[in-house]
Amino acid sequence: MRKTPIAELEPRIARVQAALRREGMDGAVFVQGADLYYLAGTSQQCHLLVPAEGDPLLTVRRDRDRAREESALARVEDLTSLRDLPAALGRAGIDPAGVVGFELDVLPVTTFRRYEEVLPGARLMDCSPLIRAVRAVKSEYEVAIMREAAVMADLVVRAAATFLRAGMTELELSARLEAVAREAGHQGIVRFRAFGQELPMIHVFAGPEAAVRSAMDTPLGGRGLSVAVPQGAGRRPIGRGEPVVIDMAGAVDGYLVDQTRVLSVGPLAPDLREAYGACLDIQDLLRREACPGRTGEELFLMAVERAETLGIGDRFMGASGGQVAFVGHGVGLEADELPVIGRGGRDRLVEGNTVAIEPKIVFPGRGVVGVENTWVVESDGLRALTFSDETLVEVA
Repeated sequence: MRKTPIAELEPRIARVQAALRREGMDGAVFVQGADLYYLAGTSQQCHLLVPAEGDPLLTVRRDRDRAREESALARVEDLTSLRDLPAALGRAGIDPAGVVGFELDVLPVTTFRRYEEVLPGARLMDCSPLIRAVRAVKSEYEVAIMREAAVMADLVVRAAATFLRAGMTELELSARLEAVAREAGHQGIVRFRAFGQELPMIHVFAGPEAAVRSAMDTPLGGRGLSVAVPQGAGRRPIGRGEPVVIDMAGAVDGYLVDQTRVLSVGPLAPDLREAYGACLDIQDLLRREACPGRTGEELFLMAVERAETLGIGDRFMGASGGQVAFVGHGVGLEADELPVIGRGGRDRLVEGNTVAIEPKIVFPGRGVVGVENTWVVESDGLRALTFSDETLVEVA
């Protein structure tokens, strides 16, 4: 197993500490899994105490031995009871009656109230915007892992062309592709930060089922297997001449890439092929225009304008009445990182951002076409991380 080196953890912690000082916080307590892994190199049940100045302290409830083995941080202690948190904060150089940051975007209210009880003199503030902004800028170490995840995504889409045949169900194709991904080392889950959002590692949609809306904040959802989990692959047989969408998150060592490709059994109808070409056109526009300094909203509005010019504005990023207000998103340890390439996305792109751009067009009752790739923002624009052939794959 790969262990995050201390040379990677230290600059991450230093950036968090600089942000804590800017926000006037004495320190922060991190407990969410992705944040813990990012800053401490472990996802065990821990409290990572990061002072605005000085060395962090990793306090572990479960499992101590694994946390010590996995984390390269020097200071690791037990924390058997939350009542001991004030003393641990003091040992970390954080005033337990000072201004302390917590990840309020993900903490349950009952848990937050427990922290209020054990830190009655502290002012508890939200440090989630701070850690999300720090995590949005990837190092070369992180980008290299994401390139490995892109290899996994390519392996899956190439396998799809081998497995796909008319009459098999979406579920059957999805199961075969999931097996390929798992054998290649996929972690099996896709982490989201947003409340209530969850996603399988591979979405397979075919024909009209792809255009069925779901509770997920995505342009396509699928009917799924039951109303308990109403998204993704279902039991409908795949027909000839309908678009089959493979929307996959490759994953290596926690890091994700997003990629979508379209296949079919036999040729697609001319208007579907034309719409797919429009998706490639919009992707190319954003590839040319995206650069450090651009806001996500600027790019989104460019995409919407281009879609309207191409005559597909009423079905771009969803069917009329159900369109989502984004065309891309940050991706890394979670599938919904910053920056948002959408309406209200005011963060400016900076070098090191990794973003998924996903123009898609929905034909209610017929299907969906689209493309998605993951890119890293460099000084002169976007460089692709995912690399699978974008040609429509039409199997016999």
